[in-house]
Amino acid sequence: MKSVKSAVLAALVNLIICFNTAPAVVTKADEARYACAPHGSTVYFCGEKDEDKALFAIPQTYCVEILGTEGDWYYVKYAEDNGIYRAMYGYCQKDDVMLLEKPPENIYLNLVIKVAYNTDTPEGVLPPLGTLEIDAAYYGAYKVGQKEYSYVLCNENFGYVPQSVKDYPLNDLPSAPTFGKQDDGGGAKLITALAVTGVAATAIIILFISGKKPKLNETDVTTT
Repeated sequence: MKSVKSAVLAALVNLIICFNTAPAVVTKADEARYACAPHGSTVYFCGEKDEDKALFAIPQTYCVEILGTEGDWYYVKYAEDNGIYRAMYGYCQKDDVMLLEKPPENIYLNLVIKVAYNTDTPEGVLPPLGTLEIDAAYYGAYKVGQKEYSYVLCNENFGYVPQSVKDYPLNDLPSAPTFGKQDDGGGAKLITALAVTGVAATAIIILFISGKKPKLNETDVTTT
């Protein structure tokens, strides 16, 4: 009987240890491939995991593709190698974006704007070249004080131009996230571990009680 009790106790202890050291449950949020900048919000695309390294605000209702998770940040891609656009890779804070089960029809904003260059005027009677307009791929806005700039790709160079883009088409988005917030599964793991621990503790108590020999009362002693 003692050996059986020892074996059962050892199995229960191992069960408790396994549940308390099991990896966190992966939530359905990890399956989301796209996240968008909700209407009326400001979601920064950052070159590093630091909002001080923000490059531009993702156009509202448009998306980033989630490539990985690093703490409070998503590692993401914005735009595609298409035409004058080039894909960019960086970071967005998890709490700023809305996860989508299905991306909108237009995942990224494809908007070409004109960037004007003024050439130097030559001396004398030489005719000037004047103002040149070059197509630039618009990525998003960046505000400094009260002035808004546009982050663009022009002639294969990224940079800012003193232009503000306000009028662009918006996607139709769901009124609420179609995926829950990112969760490391700690809550579910804790509840499961507590439940298993409680069951195991109860079993140990029952084994202990059932294994004790009953005491004899004086009235149970017979004499010959």
